[in-house]
Amino acid sequence: MNDNKTKNLFTGMWCIIATVYGLWMSLFMGWDKYRYIIPTSADMNLPAEDFIAKFDGMLYEPLFSGPVVFWLWVIGSTTLLFLYAFFIRKILFAEKLSKATTVFCALNLIAGCAFITWYGFLSFPEQFGNILTDVTASMLGLRYPWYFRIWGVLASLSIFTNTLYMYRKNNYKGKTGVIVTSLGCAAIFVTINVPSAGLDLVMTARCLSHWATALIFAFLGAAGVIIFLLHKFKQKDKKYMIATIVFCAVLILMLILLVTVGKSAFIENLPMWVAYALLFIINFTSFFDKKKA
Repeated sequence: MNDNKTKNLFTGMWCIIATVYGLWMSLFMGWDKYRYIIPTSADMNLPAEDFIAKFDGMLYEPLFSGPVVFWLWVIGSTTLLFLYAFFIRKILFAEKLSKATTVFCALNLIAGCAFITWYGFLSFPEQFGNILTDVTASMLGLRYPWYFRIWGVLASLSIFTNTLYMYRKNNYKGKTGVIVTSLGCAAIFVTINVPSAGLDLVMTARCLSHWATALIFAFLGAAGVIIFLLHKFKQKDKKYMIATIVFCAVLILMLILLVTVGKSAFIENLPMWVAYALLFIINFTSFFDKKKA
């Protein structure tokens, strides 16, 4: 890709995203105004199902400990979003992928995979039931708000940069994939700043925006990978055809599990683990590379 118009289009898109995010955080998210509940000793003795029904999604402490912490987070996260435009220029439009770029993408891919795995197996008190079926990433974020923010940042950064790396390594020039990946990886920044509000606050702007942006991240982040895989699928590349089928099957399996078993951090991580494995193999091994005659 060396089209300056396309480069400027993507840069402008990310500058708009970062500016809107910074204004939203500055003007509307200054302080968390929603109630948070601390369980009493009597609550701790409730049966598991009653405890979950009462406290699922309720905050235990304010989202930010003070204005200094809040503004440092606003400045830091907004700056990172502006850097996404820089990543597009340095990865997607690079004349040649440098060793530094390769190391950077590989390290944040490994860090992202390791952190979301560790984070997904954190647990609440016993009242929250089976960690594999009851505890979601968002619920963990209410107990561990900064871990949740790091989870979102690393997931977004690792998926975004490594999808760009995959496109550049294979000289794939599809604009749609870059756009949907960008929108998906930006959406998670809303998710981590607007935590779930509990079962009794489902039909509120807060909870709906949390769920909507989480789903946008999940589906558009996966879409960026699938668009590339389908491109290779059309070329009758057998390895990529198998990879496409497996990845799509995992996404379908996740949807089935969400409907039949329920939401949990473990189930939410399934497509992420497969995406990380696939991106690592494509980007940093020769398994999918075509052998030269």
